Amino acid sequence: MTQKRIYSALSFNKAFYMGLVVAILVHVATLLNPYFQKKEIAMHRADSPVIHAEQVYIAPPPPPPEAPKIEKKIVRSKIIPKVVEKPVEETPPEPEPEPIVETAPVAAAEPVVEAPPAPPAPSVAKVPPKPSPDSLKVVTRTYLRSLKKQLEQIKNYPATAKRLKQEGTVRVRFTILADGKIEQIEVSESSRYSSLDNSALEAVTSMGKFDPIPKLLEKERWRIEIPIQYKLNAGRS
Repeated sequence: MTQKRIYSALSFNKAFYMGLVVAILVHVATLLNPYFQKKEIAMHRADSPVIHAEQVYIAPPPPPPEAPKIEKKIVRSKIIPKVVEKPVEETPPEPEPEPIVETAPVAAAEPVVEAPPAPPAPSVAKVPPKPSPDSLKVVTRTYLRSLKKQLEQIKNYPATAKRLKQEGTVRVRFTILADGKIEQIEVSESSRYSSLDNSALEAVTSMGKFDPIPKLLEKERWRIEIPIQYKLNAGRS
């Protein structure tokens, strides 16, 4: 342990003295430096002027001259009309005389007699197809329902029959013509109450005329029987 301390102390002293020697040498070299610099000797003649150049200014070169502008002139060429020489009209040659041909006399042609047109064929009248039985039934049913509905609307329920609570159905028979006129009115089946029977007859008489009979039925006179009901609690009385 003691040897290590002695060795470290010697190393430190040695480094210290070496550093001190180096510092002294650097200081001496600094002091002796001006004596070792070279002196420049001016070699010039006594009568030659001395030029002191403090600052030299070099002017920039002048810019190149601009190229002259070339103005473009548009020269319109003159239009020279073309002279077209008219062709010399040549006189047509004289026509050669045609040869004369003697024609023989032609016999007169006989007139052509045209045959009269055939008479048109007689037109056959188209007979309309007969209506089917189903279509006849539909037309008949519609016509009678409309007639019965109108009689129900114009009938008058007698006040006496209402007070006595008389009800019933009167079947009225009459003839209707093709134009709808009604005639030959009668009661075919009584309601057992004269007031109701008379009311039904008055309803058909007051109507006087109904819609014409449909042409599809092909009837000039039609005998019809319509039931007219009288009920206290049914619709219009």
